[in-house]
Amino acid sequence: MVKDDPMMTQRNQPAEAPGRVWPAKLKWLRHRYIVTVLLIAVAAALRVWPLSALGSALAWLTFYPALMVAAVNGGISAGLLATSLACLTVKYLWPLLVAQPFIKNPADWLGLAVFFMTGTMISCLAEAMHRAQNRAKLAQEKAEAANKAKSVFLASMSHELRTPLNAILGFSSLMRHDANMSEEQRQTLDLINRSGEHLLGLINDVLDMAKIEAGRLALQNAPFDLGGMIRDLLDLMRGRAEAKGLELELDQSSEFPRFVRADAAKLRQVFLNLLGNAIKFTMAGRVTLRLNSRPGLEARDHDDPQRLLLVVEVEDTGIGIAPEDKDRVFDPFIQVSNLTLQKGTGLGLTITRQQVELMGGRISLESAPGRGSLFRVEIPVERVQAAEVSTSTIEHGQVVGLAPDQPEYRLLIVEDQMENWLFLQRLLKKVGFAVRVVENGAAGVEMFQTWHPHLIWMDIRMPVMGGLEATGRIRAMEGGRAVKIVALTASVFKEERDNVMASGMDDFIRKPYRAEEIYDCVGRQLQVRFIHEKGAVAAGPVPSGPLRPEELAGLPPELCEDLTQALLSLDAARIGDIIRNVSDHNPALGARLAHHAERLEYTTILQAVRSLSIQASP
Repeated sequence: MVKDDPMMTQRNQPAEAPGRVWPAKLKWLRHRYIVTVLLIAVAAALRVWPLSALGSALAWLTFYPALMVAAVNGGISAGLLATSLACLTVKYLWPLLVAQPFIKNPADWLGLAVFFMTGTMISCLAEAMHRAQNRAKLAQEKAEAANKAKSVFLASMSHELRTPLNAILGFSSLMRHDANMSEEQRQTLDLINRSGEHLLGLINDVLDMAKIEAGRLALQNAPFDLGGMIRDLLDLMRGRAEAKGLELELDQSSEFPRFVRADAAKLRQVFLNLLGNAIKFTMAGRVTLRLNSRPGLEARDHDDPQRLLLVVEVEDTGIGIAPEDKDRVFDPFIQVSNLTLQKGTGLGLTITRQQVELMGGRISLESAPGRGSLFRVEIPVERVQAAEVSTSTIEHGQVVGLAPDQPEYRLLIVEDQMENWLFLQRLLKKVGFAVRVVENGAAGVEMFQTWHPHLIWMDIRMPVMGGLEATGRIRAMEGGRAVKIVALTASVFKEERDNVMASGMDDFIRKPYRAEEIYDCVGRQLQVRFIHEKGAVAAGPVPSGPLRPEELAGLPPELCEDLTQALLSLDAARIGDIIRNVSDHNPALGARLAHHAERLEYTTILQAVRSLSIQASP
């Protein structure tokens, strides 16, 4: 399906008519010649008065500045006109102005010739300057046009590449959970999924680099759980390290904050790039992640203890980097020494440095061939309280259905690409939603009027009518303000998200999307509760207030004892496993315990468990 090409539209616009150009040029020429005549007149007047005492001496004193201003303003033609007018004034009008002639002997004629030659050279230099400025302006306009064309190309390529990737990753993940799938088929699907993820990573690297070059990468600071993000990253990278026989170690200082305000996505990518490179280029030994913090410059200047400087080090025992390559390693598409044999775009460290600098930090490298490398990152952040961080639900496993005692939710998909709407339709139908599909915005508007869905998945780029226009029309109808509308787009630019949200959308999902993203979005927008494969129900908002002992009543005594021992030993992994077991008995209580455990409020949980034991004892 052929979409509208903005660049083709731009090329097809008619050029400006010559009849409109020439009057503007003539007006500008007339303006600079009038200015030139006025400048020479002022120069002559100044020479007569207040410099009349000079007589015929230094006749060119005031004409040189006038000549230079005229040439700079109007180029060679204005400069030559000023030179000629000055010579004519001195030759023919001078006796009338100062009552004595200037041209009296050959030396005066020589002075006039020197002035004319000097004026000509000044005019030529001014013209060269004008042309250089025009060339620079034209080059800038071409660069801006090329940058705009690149943005259009990237937006188009992002859509065209992410659409098939959405189907590849989505359906391979969906099929993997089929009970009839053999182990060999499941391994094949895993290979397809990993290959798709690798391709998506390469595309994201190139697009991120393009956004950095275009100055379109902006910070999105918000409170988040930094400790949880580090834990997730280590879990993600540990498998890669173990596959190569490497040790992945964490050395965390007690000063390292858990909850901070920063750009979580960019911090995650920085850590992921550094850990990924360290594991990739280490053949034996270990990779160590060191986490520390110290007061930042702002904190020392303004006595603000919440301002911190994160100090993150990633050290490996890999092949190392030669001294002459240390500076080049951050250049785009550069893979030094024998690193060229490794897979990748060569953009990881370039993007990492750009993102660190965008966040106001800096990155440095210490390395020697055969002795490994140490990358050090220092990034300013703001410490926040746990209450400022939104509480996430416990991970219970794959969604398998809707919790009972809920209304029937109608979900409408407005999407023209079959591979996208078919995957989304299967995801939603298999858990129990009522789903309908239409293939353009106009049909989506009609379906909203007749079917009245609770939530609409709205693609942005569609034939007949796009998603933004369709959203505007729906919002203007009766009941249009109540329906939830979620944008589906392959765009990677922040401006696209801003435009989409400003058009009236409630949320934004970027392709290729994951099943958990879809279910999480529905849960947030409609307050839907899901049943997961481990048998637990995803909890809604966690009740506030202290944990009461009576809330623990009904739990098996052995489970309470296990929880007590885990809390006393501060074993976070064991505590998490026990809380998941609690969720099997009581999902609401499991959510309460997870709420406190995520904030390291182990004492609160321990006091409630012990109080329950005291109440139960005779």
